[in-house]
Amino acid sequence: MRGFMARDQIKRFDQWRQRLPENTAYLVALVIDQIVPVFRERGFDRFPDYAGGSAFAVGPNCIPLQRRSGLEWPTVEIVFDKRSRPALGVHFAMLPEVCNRETEHGTKDIPRLEANVVEGPAFFVLCKGQHANLDCNFGYHWLALRPKLRLDREVNVLRSHLPWLFSILETGIPEAWNKKTGYVDQYAFQSRASRVFRNP
Repeated sequence: MRGFMARDQIKRFDQWRQRLPENTAYLVALVIDQIVPVFRERGFDRFPDYAGGSAFAVGPNCIPLQRRSGLEWPTVEIVFDKRSRPALGVHFAMLPEVCNRETEHGTKDIPRLEANVVEGPAFFVLCKGQHANLDCNFGYHWLALRPKLRLDREVNVLRSHLPWLFSILETGIPEAWNKKTGYVDQYAFQSRASRVFRNP
């Protein structure tokens, strides 16, 4: 996937960002200014070659954050709505040295430098902890009477959950999480798309 589709992921994000409607652009600015620096303080960074620079593996509407140290690399993707609505999800995982990619010919092993967050053994979505509809989304999908105030509140909620997220990423994913889908914790949800369920 390193051929003509291999491009600087940060540049692709910046190009995507330039075409956003006002409220989505406001949400992106909040995340860049208030959320990304907190990750950098904890040793995470944005890498132009994340997922091998592959446009197939990671979209332009994503801010990947990774700490490239240790036996498993803590990896987070902040994924904004594909339809440019002012909403986002936060996916996280620990990536071992060898990850796994689904292809039209089956699965194949890939090095973690070429992997995205869903290509490790298991991946999770950060949630608000309310167990309600759209609990694992921050922002809004339809209408808000005071959109910027709503987005300020949503980003504040996201920021308040970061200490919990860092504690998980620094100690490792609990083994018990790999045995069930749905809510594995008040603030984490696991889909059956995780590889631990595809390859028993």
